Amino acid sequence: MLLPLLLVLGAQPQVGDVTPDFTVKDIDGVEVQLSELVKKGNVVVAFFPKAFTPG
Repeated sequence: MLLPLLLVLGAQPQVGDVTPDFTVKDIDGVEVQLSELVKKGNVVVAFFPKAFTPG
């Protein structure tokens, strides 16, 4: 939910910006923290508006 928050605040991410650390649940319900994934290698953060939602 980073992008909607940034848009509400009037700030839009730019290429090369550092993403704030966050924790989300993966498809299996396991919590995943961005900072832990980065320790393992490169990470791509993607945002899919309305993905898997009706309408």
